[in-house]
Amino acid sequence: MNHLEQLNKLTGIEQIEVKQFLSEKRNRPDFDHKLIKILYFLFREGFLMTLRKAFAHKLSQRNYLTFLKVKIANSYYLNISTQFQSNQEDFIIKNEFIPFFEIDYLKIESQVDYYLNHFNQFTDELDYEMIGCKSKERITLDRKDILFPDKYMNGLFVYGLGGYVQMFIMHHLKRIRKIACIDYNGELAKQFKKKYKFKTHYLLPHHSYHTLKQVQNPYVIIATYHSSHASIACEVYESNPNAIIFIEKPPAVTSDDLQKLITLFNKGAKIEFGFNRRFIDYSKYVKKQVNGKVIVISCSVKEVLINPNHWYFWKNQGTRITGNVVHWFDLANYWIQSKPVEINVLANPNDPESPLIAVLYENGSVLNITASDKGNSLRGVQEKIEIRFDNETIFINDFTTLTHIKKNGLKKRKFKLIRSKGHNTMYSNFKQLIQNKKTSDYTVIDLICTSVITYYASEMLKQGIRNNFILDKTNFYLNQIK
Repeated sequence: MNHLEQLNKLTGIEQIEVKQFLSEKRNRPDFDHKLIKILYFLFREGFLMTLRKAFAHKLSQRNYLTFLKVKIANSYYLNISTQFQSNQEDFIIKNEFIPFFEIDYLKIESQVDYYLNHFNQFTDELDYEMIGCKSKERITLDRKDILFPDKYMNGLFVYGLGGYVQMFIMHHLKRIRKIACIDYNGELAKQFKKKYKFKTHYLLPHHSYHTLKQVQNPYVIIATYHSSHASIACEVYESNPNAIIFIEKPPAVTSDDLQKLITLFNKGAKIEFGFNRRFIDYSKYVKKQVNGKVIVISCSVKEVLINPNHWYFWKNQGTRITGNVVHWFDLANYWIQSKPVEINVLANPNDPESPLIAVLYENGSVLNITASDKGNSLRGVQEKIEIRFDNETIFINDFTTLTHIKKNGLKKRKFKLIRSKGHNTMYSNFKQLIQNKKTSDYTVIDLICTSVITYYASEMLKQGIRNNFILDKTNFYLNQIK
């Protein structure tokens, strides 16, 4: 998204007037029975994790529909955008200005949320015609040079500073030199820099790349909007091929994203992906038991509730399959280790948040997933997984208990008081990667199988397609591996 720029980094512009209309709608519903929820998480996930989650959920969710009138070369122009702040120094806009014309702001104010959906520079949805703009003229401006001359042997760059990063990532990286943190929200970026002691902060990824070039061995975490994961990874690699890149899920939203990442693998880029469930010891136990076998997996997943204005629903983010169900596609691929052949998707057209997805693999294995935000939300994301093979069955209940019924009918049980979804082990593994104590276990074949299933299942959900044979599509990407 290099068409985005920070307002105060553009040249030849005189700011005349700013009008902002605030929407305070939260993108997550308020919790019911908050005390019971807190007590549950204290019991199941411990004091520190509960505290981190509480702070993360208090992050500001302000959205401003912003009208910016400027003077450029003795003429007046207009820019409309969605902002997360009122500080004009931190405005992130599409570098595109239209001739100024008078707007009915009373009408805008009465339907702020409606217009916010049509003026979002992060999705490139700017429908000027809907507010009466008839001119096709568009002008762009040059950007000022940005310099950060200090050089370092190594250090951390974090792209995307939302609640997930603060809940699950930063406490694992306390002793690593922190160079730059990057987020579109200027207020958040400044607070994050101060809290975690970064050398500098930026509001746009491409503003940081000149700094990235000054670091001999940078460590990069990408946890931005899903649509930009692959693009930022490519830009980071082009800026500094020595970078060790950690991409949070999903690695790819589109087929073009997958193509970009395969190209990076072929160039020898060092990439790790944020599929934390692979790192749970229960998952590793299943992997050992089912290795080389034909298996049937059934997953029932209770997803978190989010409101319709959540960025997961932006058109360029895929679907909830892309953002959430990808976890269980990847976990199944980790266990099955075979090419996906066919996908079936069944969903109520009026409720796409509750799809049933079945995947057939080349070795005869089958994956069934029911994912829904329906059901009690007090315990957060909940999952029940059943794995059947030969004359044996393994049940996993929310990764707190595992029951393995063996051939002789005897049961092997495992139990955990504290629920862990693998984040701690995953980031301990990442620290070993950047210390050169090990290499990544995640292969380009894993990437392809997971991304192909995710992309086509998501497209099928959007288009109402129930069946799709994907072996030829899988092979198309596998044949590109060098």
